[in-house]
Amino acid sequence: MKHLIITTIAAVLLVMMVSARLMADEALKYWPQWRGPTWNGVALQADPPITWSETENLRWKTPVDGKGWGTPIIWGERIFLLTAIALDKKMAIPDVIPAGTPNINLHPQVIDSWKPQKFAIVCIDRITGKLLWSQTVHEAMPHQGHHRKGGFASASPVTDGQHIYAYFGSFGLYCYDFEGRFVWKKYFEPQAMEDSLGEGSSPALFGDTLVIVVDTERQSYVVAIDKRSGEEIWKQDRDETSNWTTPCIFTHAGRRQVVVNGKTVRSYDLATGELIWRCGGHTASAIPMPAVGHGLVFTASGWRKDTLQAIALGKRGDLTGSESVVWSLRRGVPYVPCPMLWGEEIYLLEDRSFFSCLGATDGARRYLKHRLPGNLNFSASPVGAADRIYLLSEAGRTVVLKRGPEIEVLAINKLDETFYASPAIVGDAIYLRGDEHLFCFAEPSR
Repeated sequence: MKHLIITTIAAVLLVMMVSARLMADEALKYWPQWRGPTWNGVALQADPPITWSETENLRWKTPVDGKGWGTPIIWGERIFLLTAIALDKKMAIPDVIPAGTPNINLHPQVIDSWKPQKFAIVCIDRITGKLLWSQTVHEAMPHQGHHRKGGFASASPVTDGQHIYAYFGSFGLYCYDFEGRFVWKKYFEPQAMEDSLGEGSSPALFGDTLVIVVDTERQSYVVAIDKRSGEEIWKQDRDETSNWTTPCIFTHAGRRQVVVNGKTVRSYDLATGELIWRCGGHTASAIPMPAVGHGLVFTASGWRKDTLQAIALGKRGDLTGSESVVWSLRRGVPYVPCPMLWGEEIYLLEDRSFFSCLGATDGARRYLKHRLPGNLNFSASPVGAADRIYLLSEAGRTVVLKRGPEIEVLAINKLDETFYASPAIVGDAIYLRGDEHLFCFAEPSR
């Protein structure tokens, strides 16, 4: 009997290990979270078109109600979007921010008048572009406004291939299955964002653990949540003010870590929340999600003072100014778009038309602050596939570059819509979310 029990347990563990491996391999085909299957904006198994327009390589174009700037999340034949739809009714602005909370006056770029919102998850057929379902998860009057380039649904959802996890910041975290059936929800204390600039951090998922960062003018924190139940696993307070970064989860030397950008970059143990290391040197509003590779963590801060640091993994404690900072860069660093690590190079897209390529391990400059054609502005992060880099501007111009140490423009594709969301790439197609439509572009012969 004892032998039978041991054999049964071993068989169950083997099945679980094989299933996890198959799921990980499956994830590489799709776009399961904001920065794609490899956490760095690169789709290694995809080959999207180089050129497109409203009349060339347009597979489908689908209108999307409301506003949302999150990336389309894709698994199998389903695409998931988050949106906030303004309601034509009156609700009082809730008084939920404690008196005396600092830095919450309206910024000049803030939309200072808003309506009650309906928060929804939208599911679209990846092949046809048809709406499969839409689920309203919550209705509320927001307690703060948002930047004109943001909204009330700026985060990207995340999926494990069975459920979709949708985070609306102060308005909750929701789990639904792929058929649109509710599983669980979790609410958070309302955030108090600097200058009423709005919220915009996306959740990260690794195994059974969701990680959410809440950097605010109240007590900032990072929290781990069990994806199966919505229950809190651990929570760590952070000495940070308002920020809009997304955590990156990775494994180094057998230990899973969660690295979070900020004025001080911090890395936490995924299982326990223990702080492993920290590294200062950034300004406030260190927005880009870190990139990880070659035993290094690449972190960027481009507000008021440019700083990019390549931080070596392996040490503990305070790494500020230490030899663990292998190299750094003081110009050409993005404010909003994420660095894209691809092979031996790291690519940097500034918000205002400058693009750089450096050696990942030593910071050697392949080219620095190359001005892209068109005098464009960028909020979306770069994505890549098939040795090509795709840079989607706010004005709907996508600059397509050849990957490599020398810059080569392959195409500039034009659409008449505004874009703040980062693209997604799956198979032979690229998916672009504008302020009114979701576009799918692919060559018709494929």
